[in-house]
Amino acid sequence: MVTSALALAKRLALAPITTGEPGAAPHLVEPAWDGHRVLAVRVADDVRITDGQRDWAKAFPAVARALAKLSVQRVGLDGVICALDERGAPSFARLRAHVAGTPVTSVVLIAWDLLWLDDDDLRDRPLAERRARLTALLAGSAITLSQPVDGVHLLAALAPLGIRGLVVRSLHAAGPWRCVGEVDWQRSLSPPPPLSNPDKVLYPRDGIAKREIAAYYRDVAPVLVPLLVDRPVVVQRWVDGIDDLDWYQHRVPPRAPDYLRAAYVDDVRRIVIENADALLWMVNQAGLTYHGFGSRLATLAEPDWAMLDLDPGDRTTWWAETIEVALAIRRVLELLELPSVVKTSGQRGLHVLVPLAPGHTFAQAEAFGRGIADLLGKLLPDKVTIENEKDKRRGRLLLDHKQFVAKTLVLPYSLRAVDRAPVSTPIAWDEVSQALAPGDHNLRSVRARLDARGDLAAPLRAGTARLERALAQLSSQ
Repeated sequence: MVTSALALAKRLALAPITTGEPGAAPHLVEPAWDGHRVLAVRVADDVRITDGQRDWAKAFPAVARALAKLSVQRVGLDGVICALDERGAPSFARLRAHVAGTPVTSVVLIAWDLLWLDDDDLRDRPLAERRARLTALLAGSAITLSQPVDGVHLLAALAPLGIRGLVVRSLHAAGPWRCVGEVDWQRSLSPPPPLSNPDKVLYPRDGIAKREIAAYYRDVAPVLVPLLVDRPVVVQRWVDGIDDLDWYQHRVPPRAPDYLRAAYVDDVRRIVIENADALLWMVNQAGLTYHGFGSRLATLAEPDWAMLDLDPGDRTTWWAETIEVALAIRRVLELLELPSVVKTSGQRGLHVLVPLAPGHTFAQAEAFGRGIADLLGKLLPDKVTIENEKDKRRGRLLLDHKQFVAKTLVLPYSLRAVDRAPVSTPIAWDEVSQALAPGDHNLRSVRARLDARGDLAAPLRAGTARLERALAQLSSQ
């Protein structure tokens, strides 16, 4: 039994619409309306209109009232919210303006499908049956039933009416829909990310304000966002600047825009940033540093990289020794014939990442890191430790190799909250020398560096390394 509209919406979710040519006849061919695809769900007096990220019922009260008037107790409709212009054609620009605060009266829900009716889950029923029951349900309702059109050849004729494509479904199967034409189902109803208080200085000794920070993240979004897609992140925020308190944002903030994705991991509604708008919205919340999970949601138990975090001790010679240890790691990885990406942490350390092929476990990634750490502990016992407690390190560099699902790492191109606004910057191994100064790679230099060197973190997007052979070799040491 479904006990609430929210529970029903989560159970139904939005079914994917695949692209491609129509399958075998007979088909139902419908317009791909120029609006926002939603689930419209009602359980008794509880009404939800959701795109999977946000509930839009308050934004569309007329549609919510029409849903509440249906002569059923539980219902789930798949459809499109549209705002009609003076010609009666759908206008996405008008719909977005309505949500932003310029109300229009001609907002309608055009229903494609009936997914749930009272106690019946209909998703596995033939479309012809679902359509018949949907037609009967909507008779006399303010909710509009999407009407079929006569074939794909009408696409060009429908374009002037704001119809961007056609949806083709088999009448006798419960399989995926197919789209013909240019249809973007990911457009956002939320307004573009604002930049409030653009002149507020967050790096006081460098005079760096939010405007410059937002410009930096806008510039690096093409290389940062691909690393963020489908990856839960923790956003470290400094609302009043780097000299004040920071805040680790684990959960999607209330009233976040619909282009900021939410995903539940261990009952926490995690932040997932998958486009530049979402990134810049978090930047406007004074989000300076982005700590990412080591895996993506689709393969949460499989790490994308094996990690070695070089965390230096407190002695004055820490940087020289960090470089020495990093170069020793490079040599070991070369002997093991494994690729690697090295980057500055943006503060005092370095990160060495081995981009992994799919199918590895976190236990394998940690065992690999432990094997490297143990080997270096034998070679450089006065300089390397795996002790986490500082009083047991005796000034040695910590080689942190631990990995598990929820452990995060500062992602490449993230700012750090210290003077000069340094960036966790991917570097080439030939740059790892005593001449390297992490603070030189900062908000004001990384954009030009990207133009000159390209994205040195690119191998992290699709790893190829296999650890089995290396694990066997390390275990024999």
